[in-house]
Amino acid sequence: MTGIIHKVCNRETISYLVFGALTTLVGICVFWLGEYFGFSVAISNTLSHAAGITFAYFTNKIFVFRSRSWMPRVLAKEISTFVAGRIGTFVMETLLLVLMVDVIGLPSFICKLFTSALIVIANYVISKKAVFTKAV
Repeated sequence: MTGIIHKVCNRETISYLVFGALTTLVGICVFWLGEYFGFSVAISNTLSHAAGITFAYFTNKIFVFRSRSWMPRVLAKEISTFVAGRIGTFVMETLLLVLMVDVIGLPSFICKLFTSALIVIANYVISKKAVFTKAV
């Protein structure tokens, strides 16, 4: 049991959760601003993700996965894979938000909090397994 705890609760996962929470906060703030200015849920979520992806790439690269290389070929691989993964989870989240908010009629802010938690988990797996790998 302690082996599992140590495997899950380490510097990488804890820092990912901290920066994931900050990324979520950035996204939620941008989402709220989008709605405040009258944008639809889909547009607000798009703006939210653009801000979140940018913030998350740099914090994940530098602080979480400690990818030290700034060589163009490494950056090209990381950025393209990172953005592709984030676009995939963006589509998933947007579809869930539209379903929950526009179809079912649930409160958008509560739905955004819920979907954000799911997305943090999915994005960690993608970043760990496909983006910030040692073999480039």
